[in-house]
Amino acid sequence: MGRWVLHVDMDQFLVAVELLRRPELVGLPVVVGGRGDPTERAVVSTGSYEARAHGVRSGLALKLALRRCPEAVFLPVDFPVYEAASAQVMATLRATPGAVVEVLGWDEAFVGIEADDPVAAARSIQAAVLAATGLHCSVGIGDTTTRAKIATDLGKPRGVAILTRDTWLPVMGDRPTTAVWGIGTRVAARLAALGIHTVRELAAVDPGSLVGEFGP
Repeated sequence: MGRWVLHVDMDQFLVAVELLRRPELVGLPVVVGGRGDPTERAVVSTGSYEARAHGVRSGLALKLALRRCPEAVFLPVDFPVYEAASAQVMATLRATPGAVVEVLGWDEAFVGIEADDPVAAARSIQAAVLAATGLHCSVGIGDTTTRAKIATDLGKPRGVAILTRDTWLPVMGDRPTTAVWGIGTRVAARLAALGIHTVRELAAVDPGSLVGEFGP
């Protein structure tokens, strides 16, 4: 039995919850944010994949979201409904036999398991969450939390992806340093100034040589 970390991330969570209540909106660009009025000063909490195709992202001002996607349907944030859905999801994860669950937020959690077939375990969790909530999720599998978290994006939406020490450089090596969880654009710019642009280049650097820029 191998020990694995699964990162369970709900797909377009807030929008997905709203679509359960409003199935007529399935397939349309939907934006959840503020009071649902794009003329007010508020930001996007979540956009559907159809809205994201137009450049609508979380944190974007609703006014800008309207400009990018004039045909979008705007809905107000409904905290109690999302909290109830999140509680259902997390309860389902905790019900996984032998699982250790670390909640990261409304819509994501790490699940530690022992399994011979982690992909089958991930598929089982997806099915359990869907049966309990009507919501879809993606699952990243890794031998560390970082690799599990990154793997999730490789399988979205509704997918399962695995990333391990052995597959790290073949999969990640040529990607920019921002592909690593925790490295944002500012840190990436500081790395670039040192001649480090890819994950492979970062992996090859002596950590001691970075102390001057980033501290011990």
